[in-house]
Order: sequence, then C-alpha cells, then structure tokens
Amino acid sequence: MKAVIIRNPIAGSPQRQFAFARAVQTFEDAGWEVAVWVTQYPGHARELAVRAVQDGWPTLIVAGGDGTIGQAVDGMLHAGGHEVALGIIPMGTGNVFAREMGLPFPKSPGDDAPARAARIIIQHPPARIDVGKANGHFFLAWAGVGLDAHVTREVESQLTFKRRAPLISYGITAIKTILHYRPAYFQLVLDDDEVMMGHFAMVVAANIRLYARYFQLNPHARVDDGLLDLLIFSESSKIKLAYQAVRLAARPQPLPAGLIRRQVRRVRLTAEPPQPYHLDGDPLASTPLAIECIPRGLLVHLNPKSPSAPTT
Repeated sequence: MKAVIIRNPIAGSPQRQFAFARAVQTFEDAGWEVAVWVTQYPGHARELAVRAVQDGWPTLIVAGGDGTIGQAVDGMLHAGGHEVALGIIPMGTGNVFAREMGLPFPKSPGDDAPARAARIIIQHPPARIDVGKANGHFFLAWAGVGLDAHVTREVESQLTFKRRAPLISYGITAIKTILHYRPAYFQLVLDDDEVMMGHFAMVVAANIRLYARYFQLNPHARVDDGLLDLLIFSESSKIKLAYQAVRLAARPQPLPAGLIRRQVRRVRLTAEPPQPYHLDGDPLASTPLAIECIPRGLLVHLNPKSPSAPTT
C-alpha cells in the first residue's frame, strides 16, 4: 500500500506532535510506503491534497485537526479524488470528527493514539460517507453561519491562545461576541420548497452529531443518511440566547424554545447584513450561501466499532 500523509505541524499541542513519528513507524512496519508532506501556511493542506490526487496516490492521510482535515477533503474532491481513500490521524485541538467516529487522539504526551489511528487505517477498509458542499467548497462535519462563525474567525486570529487553552479561548471569545452581537435578518430556502425568514443568531448545517468537541446538538445526525441536520437559533435576546446554548449543550432533547431543527438535502441562505460562515471550523467568507449534501461522496477509514460509523 502507498499513502501520502499531509501533516499540520502546529495542530494541537507540541506534546501531541511528538507522537506523530510512531504513526509513520506503524505504517512502515506494516509494509506501507508513505510520504510525509508538511503544511507551511494556511490553506496549504488543500493544495497538497490536490497534488496528491493528481499524482495518483491511492490513500491520503491527514495528521491534523478538523480544519486541516476539512481543507484536505475539499482539495481531494475538487481534484476528482472520489475514489481516493481518506485516513485520519487526529492531532488537533478539538478533534470533533475523530470523537464522533471513535478515532483515537492523543490525551497525554506519552499517548500512542497516532499509532492506534494508523492501525485502524491499515486494518479496516474505507467506508463511504456523506459530505457537505457550501458555495462550491466541500466540508466534512458542519457549516456554521452567524454567531459561531464570528467566534471562530476571532479565535483563529489568536492561534497561540487557542493552542495553549482551547476551551478558555473559545469560551471567552463566545461571551464577548454574544455581548456585542446583533442577529441578522435571514431568509432560508429549504429543499427549494420551505421558506423561513426572521432574525436568527446562528444557523448550523451539520453532517455529524457533535459540535464544539462535546455537544450533541444534532442527536439524530448520521454521516450516511443523505441529509444535513439544520439547527436554527431564532432567539434575539442575548440572555435567552446564552441560556439556549447552555440548555441545548446539557440536554439536546426536547428542543428548547426558540430553536428550530430540520433535516434537509439543501438550503440557501441570505442575510442582511451579510454574515460570515465557516466550514469545519475554517472561516471562509460571507453570505449568501448555498449548502447541499453529497450522499456517500467520500471514502474514509473509520473505526467500525463506533456507533456513528456507516451502517453498510
């Protein structure tokens, strides 16, 4: 077997990066031929993934966080790599997709999680899962518009703080953002049929259940159902919005008042004023935004024992 590994050397903490060599050794011990390509600047993972597909690598492995993984997925699918298998060695701050799919990630300096992640890739064939597509960009986990995109954009501008204290950096930034944020006026068109309008604080289109590391905002979401799970925060009061977020994180069902859930194949959004959006935690641009689900559009090595793994 041959694989190229796209490695983000600044993902997560330095202690996690020390364990990366164990993953490479695991592949080599199993007889794999691996090449390691290191990202050098923001967005480089996308470019390297395109190159890997064009060079004919059958397997592309990402050693990084959710943002790096999302960029690589976007690059490989844009390059026509629908038959290229994706492997994941979680090394990031949140590792949300890894948590969802039961993939091991380092929890301490001596953790051999990267080697265990490598063994999953070696031992288990890839499965097909859905991917999202937003304004032409592919994403793996979620697209967020509005409040959370404002928070993500601010956190990503302070990478040192994020890597040293991820929960604190997101928490402080979220509080500051809520205090100054004013919900925009949105128009949403769901599946070219249902139209929703109003002042919404945040809209999330999710392909997985987890959000922001620990929160199951969409408990019914699956990566192989051909649908995206839409969550709309319609509360404009800052106090009630904060309560909604805490209440939803603690108990996603029944749904708190002021929150709307839908399962959709596609959704189109406009907002006044225009709102930023992020894909898999990677801030990109601003509305308008067209989002759709691409059923089973990606081959990926997953832990088959995970309850969230594809059923077939």
